[in-house]
This record gives sequence, structure tokens and C-alpha cells, in this order.
Amino acid sequence: MKKQPLFRFIHCSDLHLDSPFEGIQSIEPWVADILRKATFEAFQRVVKIAIQKKCDFVIISGDIYDGADRSLYAKLRFREMLKELNESQIKCFLVHGNHDPLSGWEPEITLPQGIFRFPGDKVNLIPFTKNSQEIAHIYGISFQEKANMNNLTKLFQKSSKEVFSIGVLHCNVGGLPKHDNYAPCSIEDLVNTGLDYWALGHIHTPIVIRKHHPVILYSGNTQGRNINENGPRGCYLVQVYENQDVEFDFYPTDVVRWFQKRIDITNLKNLDDLVTLLIKQREDIRRKAEGRHAILRIILKGMGELDQILRQKIDPERDLAIHLREGENEKNQFVWIESILIQTQPPIDIEQRRLVDDFVGDFLRNIDKINKAPNLQETLKTILSNRPEWNIIHQEMETILNNHGLELLKNAELFGLEELLRHEKY
Repeated sequence: MKKQPLFRFIHCSDLHLDSPFEGIQSIEPWVADILRKATFEAFQRVVKIAIQKKCDFVIISGDIYDGADRSLYAKLRFREMLKELNESQIKCFLVHGNHDPLSGWEPEITLPQGIFRFPGDKVNLIPFTKNSQEIAHIYGISFQEKANMNNLTKLFQKSSKEVFSIGVLHCNVGGLPKHDNYAPCSIEDLVNTGLDYWALGHIHTPIVIRKHHPVILYSGNTQGRNINENGPRGCYLVQVYENQDVEFDFYPTDVVRWFQKRIDITNLKNLDDLVTLLIKQREDIRRKAEGRHAILRIILKGMGELDQILRQKIDPERDLAIHLREGENEKNQFVWIESILIQTQPPIDIEQRRLVDDFVGDFLRNIDKINKAPNLQETLKTILSNRPEWNIIHQEMETILNNHGLELLKNAELFGLEELLRHEKY
């Protein structure tokens, strides 16, 4: 019989309640209505998971609302869902982040009992007691103002070695690119606090930074909001055992999932072949969405005879996207074609282009040199490990390099060639 955990909790973040969805073109009212409700329904799924799994508490690591001036509607909906947790005797610990700092305007709505909001002036410790035993310490601090550029980990200090400790923080670990560098800190900073689990927010993609002692996780947002937030979004169910071992499992909560699909036209003979392939890809995305709605951006890539037709004769919105959207309002789970981007190239002889003495030729010759290296995986690893992102995603990248190194290099060659020749077409 499997040993029972000492306690379990949900770690979620970046709810962005009442957030407008970005980048949707030619949207139908029925799609807009589903998107408008999606952030609320995603958190409702978090609440449902917490109740079904008999969690002891829920942690929200910032950006509950999308703006500093949170709407009354968002506040009321949030309170109703918190009441469901309270009625199931599930506590909730939350901090505010850069989108919803404490200094922002907020309607005077009282939070239910059992909900603890960390202040912004200092790190507070809230003990969690179960069966008359103090079994967890939750530490946290909210953003008082939006642009908090201080390393807040310096304010955390573990008070007891015997009690499992959880830090709740909205921050950027390691200066992750494409994210504002709010509350910047390093992995070493987090480890040095001595805390056992870090429930982080701010980065919208789920990331396992560290698996053991301490566990450091970004739960990501509960609902993707634009095409760059594709893939599953949700929360972590965390279980802690008497020996302070931690198990964590990701549970998707997104109502609508975003996808980008690159389609190669190189071997397509005519438009009929293209339309057939587009329909096939749409249905493949419907399956991959796993019972939820999907928004799909299609990017046509590659080099082929269809390039001239696509660029000179076709309106991708009028001639392709509208056709692919037909009938989706009758589906239980729609696939909405957000856009179709044409990034194709006319046919080119790569081997011949590799011989030309110019920048493009140099690029192709360097790719060929890497491809002929004695150990392709190690060569690619050496190149990629110079990137700052490597420290966080190195495990995933090493798996990709070991299994798909040659494919990765070929895709890089085609992508680079298409970009370099973008202005040489006509």
C-alpha cells in the first residue's frame, strides 16, 4: 500500500482573471464569448482539482488579476471560487505580482475566511496546522508596486529545520529572456534560503527548475492568452511526505489551447494538395487539444513551386482561413484558425548555393561542417550551452539532441536559409 502524504497542495500562478486575449483577428462573437470566460473557467478547474484531490491548501504565486485596477466583476468571480475552497476546508495563500500590485485600485470586497494574502512590506510566515500539528511554514511577500527590481529572496529566512518550508514568490530566476526582470534572483539565491519548496510565479510556461531539495517550480499560467503561450497550461499538485520528500504532478486547466503549426510546401504539387494537408492538420490539432478548444496559427514554410501562387494569387485569410473555419461553431471543441502566414521560398539548389562565396554560402558551409563533426550531439551541445537559457532547459535539450540532433540541424539550415534569402526572391 502506497504511503500517504503528510499534506498536499496546489501550486498555481498567473491567473490573469478577466484578461483580454491578444492577437485574434476576424473573430466570431461565439468564439469571443468562450475566450472572455476562459481565464475564470481555468481557475475554476484549479478549484475543482483541489477539492477532488482533497488538498489542504492552494498557493497562488501572483498576477491573480490582469491589471492593477482590477474589475469588480473579476473580484466577485474570484471571491466566489475562493468560497468553494473555504467550504471544502481548503485554505489559500496568495501573493500579488507586477500585474496586480497591492498599490493598485481594488473594490472593497472582503475575502472569505481561510484566505491569506501576504503583505508587500516584508516576508511573512504563516504556519499551517493539521491534526493539531504544525507541519508547514508558508513564507511570502507581495509586490507593493509593479516595477519591483529588488532581489526579494534576500528577505527570506527559514525559521525551523524540522518544519517543511514553502516560499511563495513572483520573480524572474536567472534573467529569463522575453520576461520583465522583476524581483530578479538566481537559483543559488533560492537554494541558499534553506527553504524546501519554491512556488514561483511570473513566467507563464511551466518550468521545473529543480526537482529535489529544494524543489523549485514555475507552475506557469492557468490559461494561455496568446499565440506565444502555446502548449498545456495548468497547475501542480504537490504532495509532501514525512521524510520531506516531494512529489509533484502537472494538471492542465486551460479551456482553450494555442498551437502553431509549420507546414512544409516543398513536396506539394498543387493547391488541392495544400488544402487537403491543411484540413488534416486541423483535425490533428483537434485531437492534440485533448477535449478542449484550440486556436491555431498555420505557418507555410519551405521551398517549392507553390511559393509564387501563394504570394501572388492567394489571400490566405479569404481563400484559406475562412474555408477552414467553416462549421467550427457546430463542433463541441472548435479549432479556430487564427491566421495563415506565408513564409515560403521559391525552389533553390542548396548544394549549388553552398558554393557561392557570400554570407549565405558561408552559413551553409558552416552548417555542413557541423553536420560532418565526429560527434554531432556534443558539437551542438557545445554551441547551445553558451546560451543563458541552457541552465534551465538543458535536460530537455539534451534529450532532443540525443534523439533528434540531425533533424534539429536540418531545420536550422532551412530556417536560416529562408531568412537570409527573404529579400532575394524576386
